[in-house]
Amino acid sequence: PPPACENVDFVVYFDWDKYDLTDQAQALIAQAANKARRSGACAISVATVTGYTDRSGSRAYNQRLSQKRAEVVRDALVANGVAAGLINIAAKGETENAVQTPDGAREPLNRRSVVAIRVH
Repeated sequence: PPPACENVDFVVYFDWDKYDLTDQAQALIAQAANKARRSGACAISVATVTGYTDRSGSRAYNQRLSQKRAEVVRDALVANGVAAGLINIAAKGETENAVQTPDGAREPLNRRSVVAIRVH
């Protein structure tokens, strides 16, 4: 029987006030894209990239930064063979933190882009 289709979820972390990808992040994105492409008879139906920030900085600044984080991950997925038309992006800024913190706090686990690749 053909292998079952497997959805892929992963998290890319960023340094404080940055949106560039580390070598580790680039390797993770390549691995996830490769796994999604090698899913046998399955195909990617949609990939959603959602950018987030910690609570340091203003809300408006964090919203823009989260957008840039989502865009850079999307661009890396495209560079690794995922069709651009299959990728949706969203920017959540400092909302929906992975770790709840007071306003102004720098929290590494909140500086991320979450990628959900769904296959069918």
